[in-house]
Amino acid sequence: MSRSERWGISTAKTDAFIKGIAAHPYVCALLVCLLLNPFYLGAAENVPPNALYMESFCVLLTVLIGIYIMYKRGKIGKIQACVFGLSAAFLDYVGAKRFSQATDKGLWMLVGGIAVVSVLYACANTDKFQPQLNALLIFAIGFLVKFHYVFNTSVYTRQNDVHVFGGDSGHAAYMEYLIAHRALPNFDVREVWQFCHPPLHHIICALWIDINENVLGVGHNPARESLQTLTLFYAMCIMITAYKLLRRFKLQNMALYVPLLMISFHPAFILMSGAINNDVLSVAFMMGAVLCTLNWYDNQTYANILKIALCVGLGMMTKLSAAIVAPAIALVFLAVFIKKIRTDWLHLIGQFAAFGVVCVPLGLWFEIRNYIKWKVPITYVQEMPNTVMQYIGDRSFKSRVTDFSGEQVKSVFEQWLCYDDKGELTGYNEYNPIIALFKNSLFSESVNETTFENTPYMLTAARVFFWLGIALAAVFLLLMLVMLVKKCEMKPVEKTLFGFFYISMIFNYFKMCHDYPFTCTMNFRYITPTVIITSIFCGLFMNIRKNNEHPCAVKAVSAVLTLLVGAFCVLSVITYIAICAPVITE
Repeated sequence: MSRSERWGISTAKTDAFIKGIAAHPYVCALLVCLLLNPFYLGAAENVPPNALYMESFCVLLTVLIGIYIMYKRGKIGKIQACVFGLSAAFLDYVGAKRFSQATDKGLWMLVGGIAVVSVLYACANTDKFQPQLNALLIFAIGFLVKFHYVFNTSVYTRQNDVHVFGGDSGHAAYMEYLIAHRALPNFDVREVWQFCHPPLHHIICALWIDINENVLGVGHNPARESLQTLTLFYAMCIMITAYKLLRRFKLQNMALYVPLLMISFHPAFILMSGAINNDVLSVAFMMGAVLCTLNWYDNQTYANILKIALCVGLGMMTKLSAAIVAPAIALVFLAVFIKKIRTDWLHLIGQFAAFGVVCVPLGLWFEIRNYIKWKVPITYVQEMPNTVMQYIGDRSFKSRVTDFSGEQVKSVFEQWLCYDDKGELTGYNEYNPIIALFKNSLFSESVNETTFENTPYMLTAARVFFWLGIALAAVFLLLMLVMLVKKCEMKPVEKTLFGFFYISMIFNYFKMCHDYPFTCTMNFRYITPTVIITSIFCGLFMNIRKNNEHPCAVKAVSAVLTLLVGAFCVLSVITYIAICAPVITE
């Protein structure tokens, strides 16, 4: 037994723990979210009165059990065990008292959680699974950052088209309609804002609210706030799928950790973890469809193709735009069919038929129902009148896309025309889809200068964060283009899948900006998978070893990327801690 292992967690137990998580990562993520839910119910104000007692007791009990095990194994003596036990009890009491008096309990939980995770990481010993352990550390801290955001964020804060519970429109009203009527909307869905969406996410949310409120006795508002436990889980599913994709291409060391850091700490996924609309679940299904497609490419079985059908179908049943992944998947189907047309074409035709039988009804039944009953177009998108204040159709699309005047970046936050205290119009509506995309990807629609009134130094940090984000986005895009043509661990068909998926999202984004000229259309949440795709290609570039003509150049670029991504992650965490900080009034 090594010296480090003597004072830490044994290699056997560490390996068993990692293997257990690796075997069922989505289930483990769900269990963690469900276990945390009763202690906060989606928001800081919903923490039950006895939660601190339970948490303190569990922490102290865990530490005492650890001390007892060390004593029984002869690693410490009786006097040492007593001293450690008493010290742990004293520190637990002091910590609980300070926590109860803190104004920002979420920050305490974040710092405390990172400390505990770091100690466990330092105590863990493994030879076989060190990359997995390092990735697990990134996952854990990324989860804690997202949990901190959810803990300090209401279902009414930084949301998109949610409106209010008890209202008559928006995603919140859609959920409550399902609870009240136990049925789908029995009217033309164009008449009520956001009721046009397929219902999977809203059905799950309605069931969650109903069970929490009417079965478990959770209060009315906490039952609705705790919906963020679901979206937190969905965000972690995206992280897990991204990790599986990175590992698929044999990325190692910093080639694995740098893209994983970018994905884990990108603001888009932090924001999604607390957003109770249907975006995050649809992205989870889209990325699941990509992973399942790659698995089917390796092994063309009915089970594998039906997994793709379920992911695409359920994604479309969550949000119809999830179908944007389908053309890229179809290209993989076509490539395999052409390759095996002489040997296995009949078997593949049967699989494609099975895919269609599952995917099409699952993904389109709601739209077909609405078309039959009320003639709602299958691809209907909710429209806003041109009279709303955020309308930007008075500018041509060409002028909007080509205008990069310096005035637009005087503020790094998304701009909206509004009324000032005197009732006069002030400011302007963000109109350039490219500039708006960068601003929105880091700060959403809701963060601006007023968010940091109590922390003015954050305005400087936000500006650095913005320009660093643009620089990294440009570098990641360039590396993706390089790796698409360069020989690497990714096969041509796999490059086609990722490349066409990326192009489809970008094309769809600009088409939306053209067809629906409103500031709210230029939202990064429509193309969040691009972060994962470009990060994968960044990892592939950093993973170049053999037969490289410029090893020193690759090493230098990788080192710079590591530093820049590290700085980006730190700024992301600092920014969202500041955004979530409670406002202290006199």
